[in-house]
Amino acid sequence: MTSAAKEIIVDKTSDPPADRPDEPTSGSVDVEFAIERCSSCAIPVALQSPTIQSPASSWLCRRCGSVYFARAQEREGQPYTTGVRPVSYFEVMKAINVHVEGRTDPSLQRDVQRLVQCLAIKTFVGTDVRRQRRFPVAAPVTIIPLGRDLRVAGQPARVMTINLSSGGLAFAHRRRLTEPFLAVDFGACGIEILPAVLQVTRVRSLASAFEIAGKFLCRIMQ
Repeated sequence: MTSAAKEIIVDKTSDPPADRPDEPTSGSVDVEFAIERCSSCAIPVALQSPTIQSPASSWLCRRCGSVYFARAQEREGQPYTTGVRPVSYFEVMKAINVHVEGRTDPSLQRDVQRLVQCLAIKTFVGTDVRRQRRFPVAAPVTIIPLGRDLRVAGQPARVMTINLSSGGLAFAHRRRLTEPFLAVDFGACGIEILPAVLQVTRVRSLASAFEIAGKFLCRIMQ
């Protein structure tokens, strides 16, 4: 492992959230915000929430090794950062993959595959509020919980997608997640799609898992 990977800290201390009624999460976090201080060690930093036009990159806190998926701030029209340094996305994933919660749950994989098969033949009745067409897809992806400031803030996990579109995705997970953002990496399923930051918009319980859905906030530059 390289020296950069050794510096990366993966926060694994968050406790599983207590179960509570299903709830939408959209609107709970402003997607336009500045990150002025590291939420782990409190040193001043200068990062900004990413957008479709200005995608995220990986940043490493110089003091504590926390990872952010954000973009540099701008001052006088030039990129400006302090307290952090850029780090290779591949180095981040190399460190994170050490902590992934094992392989995809076989029983969850079977359940999702059956669900996707049912969705593929089901005729939708009602008003569809989705802007992009969503395709039923059962594929393993890696999700990384991110806090309100886009800092890696939870245990990464291998999950199964339920559907996918150009604007977002839904996946099944054994645990309910409370983080408002996720980094999604598609490497596990072999699909050549750039990793992305997902803003969580809905969490609901299924028979033996949770469906977590969201919209893509931006891509993550590699």
